[in-house]
Amino acid sequence: MKKLLFWMVLIVGTVALLGSCAKKDDDTTAASTSVTSTTASGSITVGSETLSGTYVSTCNTTQFAAAAGTSVFPSDVKSGKTVMVVTSDTTFSDEMLMYTDTSCSTPTAYTKNGNTSVTVGVASGSNYLVTYNSSTYKVNAYTAVAETHLEAFLLAATGSAVDLTVGTELSGTGSGKNELNLFSVTSTTVQIGDDDNET
Repeated sequence: MKKLLFWMVLIVGTVALLGSCAKKDDDTTAASTSVTSTTASGSITVGSETLSGTYVSTCNTTQFAAAAGTSVFPSDVKSGKTVMVVTSDTTFSDEMLMYTDTSCSTPTAYTKNGNTSVTVGVASGSNYLVTYNSSTYKVNAYTAVAETHLEAFLLAATGSAVDLTVGTELSGTGSGKNELNLFSVTSTTVQIGDDDNET
């Protein structure tokens, strides 16, 4: 498995939910597919390397705990992982898993941003320009605290009331905006820069 070590400069997990930019700098390695229910399939060629499978960060307590109670992060968050799953030759899922303990064992919530129409462009050093479309999002609350927080967040973010049920995934349409990003890929890692809206 490849292990995904995300260096998160700024965690803004609401990104794909709102169609704004996610501020993160991810260095990754592949990990256990049991971390997420998303099925890996296909591969994306980046330069001479291939992205495939599931990439998972180490358990992060610092930034996730600091963000608790803000943005998309429920107040009971004490740790989290970021995940990238290649789902076809032109799609990937960008996910944030949040936990109520410091060992990333007991989930409180997750967000999953589905990205389509992945196109790899020219290289700048070891980085490749990648564009993709923010097409779907999924959110799930595992605790009552997370349910209340995410309902309030989604109402403020979208202007529409959302009725979440603990343990039940809610799916929706993403922003539809095209995103620009930089990817640096090795045989075992992927590093992802800050994505930005193209249109």
